Amino acid sequence: MPPVDRSGRTLKLAGQAERVELKVVSSERECRSLEIDRARARTRRVFFLDTPDLALYRHGLVVRIRDHDDRPDDAVVKLRPIGSHTVPKWLRRKNALEVEIDAMPGQQVCSGSLKVRLGRGVVARTWNAGRPLAKLLAQPQRRLLAACGPDRLSLNDLVVFGPVEVRKHKLQPAGFDRQLCAERWAFPDGSSVLEFSTRCPIGKAPEVAARLTAILSAHGVSPSQEQATKTEMTLRYSVADWAA
Repeated sequence: MPPVDRSGRTLKLAGQAERVELKVVSSERECRSLEIDRARARTRRVFFLDTPDLALYRHGLVVRIRDHDDRPDDAVVKLRPIGSHTVPKWLRRKNALEVEIDAMPGQQVCSGSLKVRLGRGVVARTWNAGRPLAKLLAQPQRRLLAACGPDRLSLNDLVVFGPVEVRKHKLQPAGFDRQLCAERWAFPDGSSVLEFSTRCPIGKAPEVAARLTAILSAHGVSPSQEQATKTEMTLRYSVADWAA
């Protein structure tokens, strides 16, 4: 089944979203025929911030900080799903929220992201010095957390989940006219997940999803039984590790 169905349900999810990111989680064993060049992979470390009991996640908020090897680091506060929140007027006026639909087989969710660029190496320096990563959040991001997060939430309440080591590959399989990304996320317990993704305008989502499904199938790649977001899987593993 394609990640976005042809019924139009996804198109009605959020009127202001302009694009869809189509995602398929698969087994790493099945990707050999795609000829992924691991030597050219871009690497990054991904950290998530939340309370020990995931109060932000339960409120539809995700805080993610990424440490890149080849470009400036970044920090994101994400409303997901965006429909469960009243977006503050100041944020709507600034038009600073990037709205996008994430679509996987059997599920779609619309999210709004407030992203800031950090300098190169900022995350590594902060992490290695033992300073709180939450201090890297910009004032508008803190304001968004205060407006949409749990009552009386303090940055001091946030703990770090991760880091997760990520290797990102870009490829363009024969017969597919869009760039395909393959991301391998390696978790501390030794497990890993491989996600294929591509972006397209909302109006082309059903068509591109069908082609993506066909091209992956032609290369022997089938969706895993469990289609969960990388955020969900990371927090699941991290909370279990935290409890241990």
